[in-house]
Amino acid sequence: MPSSDPHPRRGAAALIAILILPAAIFLAAGCQRGAISQTGDGPSAEELVSFYSPRSIQILPFTKPRSFDDDDIPDVLAVSLRPLDAAGDPVKAYGTFNFVLYSYKQGTADHRGPLLQTWNLPISNLEDQKRFWERVTATYEFPLSWEGNPLPPQQKYILTASYEAPGSERLFSEYEFEFRITREDLINAMAERQKSGN
Repeated sequence: MPSSDPHPRRGAAALIAILILPAAIFLAAGCQRGAISQTGDGPSAEELVSFYSPRSIQILPFTKPRSFDDDDIPDVLAVSLRPLDAAGDPVKAYGTFNFVLYSYKQGTADHRGPLLQTWNLPISNLEDQKRFWERVTATYEFPLSWEGNPLPPQQKYILTASYEAPGSERLFSEYEFEFRITREDLINAMAERQKSGN
């Protein structure tokens, strides 16, 4: 039976328009909600930098003397350090980390004895980040080697860390640790070094 509509194509076009119009309005509203407005209530560029910049640093318990050779005598102080942003989440840092190692002293308020070593490590480019940043643990791993005689074992020490970056406040962390090694391991390691000529 022939259609009574003298213009069937117009009717189909009207039907399509009725079906598509709500979807178009919905998509337009969604795009407006997802767009970043220059005049909205969101954070400014300065605030974003502040949110995702280090607000505190922590020396982690994994920090301890370690050997980078094949013997049992540690030759570096391996420092595990994590910067945290304003939300308390791990974040990378650009700036300078300063470390100071003290012997532990009983009977004083802060237990800091004589100063033993200092280190200054700047992180100023991507190569520095790749060198020290550990993705799995989201921490910095700093191998701090000391000059002169090895660190005496069977003693306690205090390590302080500070972080400075242009335009930000200085951040601090402190960590106490014991360096313990058995006498047998020490004798064996010294014997191995003498054999190798070190």
